[in-house]
Amino acid sequence: MASRVLGAFVVTGTAALATLVMATPASAHTADGFAQCDGKDAILHVNLTQFAPEKKNTVVIMDGDQVLVPTEKFGTSWTVDKKGLDGKVAHTFTVDVKAYDTDKSKNKNYDKHFTYTTVVCDKTPPKPEQPQPPVPQQPQPPVETTTETPSSSVTPPAPGGSTPEPPLAATGASPGWLLLSGLGLVGAGAGTLLFLRRRRSA
Repeated sequence: MASRVLGAFVVTGTAALATLVMATPASAHTADGFAQCDGKDAILHVNLTQFAPEKKNTVVIMDGDQVLVPTEKFGTSWTVDKKGLDGKVAHTFTVDVKAYDTDKSKNKNYDKHFTYTTVVCDKTPPKPEQPQPPVPQQPQPPVETTTETPSSSVTPPAPGGSTPEPPLAATGASPGWLLLSGLGLVGAGAGTLLFLRRRRSA
């Protein structure tokens, strides 16, 4: 009798243990990871294990508003390591996992959604801007200027090389009156001379 009871306990325990072992992988759905600085760069590590073996689970990772890892399908496990990410800015990584065996109507929700963040890893001050070299000026074409020769009032020499006499200055006296005066003087002189000769002969 005791052996039968003991056997029943062994069978029951074995069945319960087997059920637990079979159920654990299906319900574990573990997800872990981290984001941190690696020198001046940022890195991200994500590890998914113990999901349903069928390759119908999906994962997508965002870096802020940018897609870092596009949607991928995976089976029991999935791992990603992103290195060399820009360390001059802070990052906010979001990991969104959809398990195909999730059944919310039966309170089976194996989906995962978690966030990792990093601070600015590269705090090296920016280099000062170098002054730009001056832009060489293009040579300007010479500007042509026309020099006007001033007009001269000098009368060009007459043909033959002789220079014409300058005109007499105007004195205001009429040439006719000068001629008559000259004739009068000549006549007076002649009359005086004739009078003196007659006086000597008398």
